[in-house]
Amino acid sequence: MKGIYLLLISISKRIRVEVGSLGTKDFRKGLYVYVGSAQKNLENRIRRHLKSDKQKFWHIDYLLDSEDAKVLSAFYKEEAERAFECEFAKKLAEIGSPISGFGSSDCKCQSHLFKINDYEALRKLLNGNNFKEASALCRGWCVWITGLPGSGKSVISKALVNLLEKKGIRAQLLSSDSLRKVMTPKPKYTLDERDAVYATLVYIASLLTENGVNVVIDATGNLRRYRENARAQIPKFIEAYLECPLEICMQRESKRTETHLAPKKIYEKALKGKAPTVPGIGQPYEEPVNPEVRVDAARLSSEECAKKIMMFIVKHYY
Repeated sequence: MKGIYLLLISISKRIRVEVGSLGTKDFRKGLYVYVGSAQKNLENRIRRHLKSDKQKFWHIDYLLDSEDAKVLSAFYKEEAERAFECEFAKKLAEIGSPISGFGSSDCKCQSHLFKINDYEALRKLLNGNNFKEASALCRGWCVWITGLPGSGKSVISKALVNLLEKKGIRAQLLSSDSLRKVMTPKPKYTLDERDAVYATLVYIASLLTENGVNVVIDATGNLRRYRENARAQIPKFIEAYLECPLEICMQRESKRTETHLAPKKIYEKALKGKAPTVPGIGQPYEEPVNPEVRVDAARLSSEECAKKIMMFIVKHYY
């Protein structure tokens, strides 16, 4: 998607900023508007401006690197041609004070950054030109890593978060076992209990993604409806299925010393009748029908599995 975007920026006090080749620029306390464009991946361009850890490439990167400059909100006009960026800059100049040369090194405009004193005039200008708020556009994504107990969900989830971090992409890890420690310190794994835990897990993930936070869910989610509930509530949802035969999962689970807060020896207890609700033995595990990612967790290493999931995320959202 291409288009024009605006960043509404608050500067909390008077600051001096080195802005690349422009040199030192003075910015007074107040409200500023920056206008830019993207001929493809408009969403990614806006998300980039909202990130704190990025290389300085454009003039706006230098300003937003200051702890005293904060993006309050973003707006966009879908499918607007690049020429409209300059046309709109001229309209902003009529209601604001331009910062000379800022963001306009490749065009003939006086500036693409303006100090705004009349917010009502700005609001009317945005509405009159059919700009939309970018809050929904900038939602975070959510990947649910699902599979039988012992398929490697926790190790792969942590590896995925670490790989993403190295690329400058942050994600919050949500574990159903960690959530159970808070909700049900002595879990019984009944159907009602699982319904409550997974409903809460999806609710938290939905809130986080609405506020631009990326989420990695580490949870079996043995019934298909748990994952479909997440898909229904989270627009940018990815289901990553770890394919691993039950026999291999049982072997792995019997040998592992680190359970990542999950109960120990669950398959052994299930076979002895002491844990009748273990997915794959006493309770069904409903495989995903059409997951976005399928990973051969029996053959690939945890790192290889995590890389495959990360490649899907990067391809679709970055």
